[in-house]
Amino acid sequence: MASPDMNMSFASAQVGFVAKYLASNWSLDPVISVPFIFIPTALYLRGLPVLLRQNQLNGEKAIGTEAKKIISFAVGMGFWALAFLSPILFWSMVYLWVHMLFHVMVMIAAPPLLAGSRPWQAMKAGIPQSLRGMSEKIGSALTGDGFTSAVVRLVTNPWLDAAYFNIVMWLWFVPKMMTLGVDNKYVMDVMHLSFITAGFLLFFHLVDSPPYPSRIPNPIVRLGVILGCTYSSWALAMILGLTHHPWFAVYSNIPSKTLSPMADQQIGASILWVLCMEPFIYTAYYNIYLWLNMSEKGTFRDNALPWLKKVRRGPAYSVVEPEE
Repeated sequence: MASPDMNMSFASAQVGFVAKYLASNWSLDPVISVPFIFIPTALYLRGLPVLLRQNQLNGEKAIGTEAKKIISFAVGMGFWALAFLSPILFWSMVYLWVHMLFHVMVMIAAPPLLAGSRPWQAMKAGIPQSLRGMSEKIGSALTGDGFTSAVVRLVTNPWLDAAYFNIVMWLWFVPKMMTLGVDNKYVMDVMHLSFITAGFLLFFHLVDSPPYPSRIPNPIVRLGVILGCTYSSWALAMILGLTHHPWFAVYSNIPSKTLSPMADQQIGASILWVLCMEPFIYTAYYNIYLWLNMSEKGTFRDNALPWLKKVRRGPAYSVVEPEE
């Protein structure tokens, strides 16, 4: 029977081992962190107090200043920060299941929270006075009738964005692409950039984020998109989990890795299967509630033809927001 001292030594060793995992290998990739985490967060934190003071003076709440919207932004941006700054990024290059956790956090969990937080007015209020003239010119170019705005409309086409999401979801699980993404830093940055943009562009259409209108105003159409993307993710998880051999040599030939490649792949498939559902379910619930709210107010139109004709230019009718 082991002595108490020996048990204490073993426990201390385990705590030290876990602490080493958590305290080492923190990451800072400026290509992703600066434009997608640091700058938006800084603008938001700078502008939110301005809007809150205006709320007190005007007696009205500005868009995105409700407590649950602030929490939504904090949690969504927290997911991105945890994925890109914590040891999760390092261990995602060692274990496939950690890569899958990273994948879900960046591409599926964070985007609906960020879109639903409606942070745009707070970010706009946080722009320094010296830069506001330039930001207004950029905004006019993006929303006007010129070439730049045409490119923006193309990039934000909902059908292209849904296709882009599913292509990104599957593309990086092609074994050769996965090897490039793990072994080559520049390809890894491209992979991470595709995760962020694919997730946000999709959920920007599925969760209303005023003052920018969704180009899928019909909640029933949104539910169809949600269902299609969920099935696509499930199909990938099933194929990964039910395959009898590991797909990725880059995760199989790592010295001192004790988890078998097949077990690593099956755990990763389980994470994708289970954790991808929650964000899609919450987004579906939001749109079901929106549909019922619009139906009760008599503003829902089930004829999708006008929307299909105008999808490239914008929404065919305005969405009535669910009551808070």
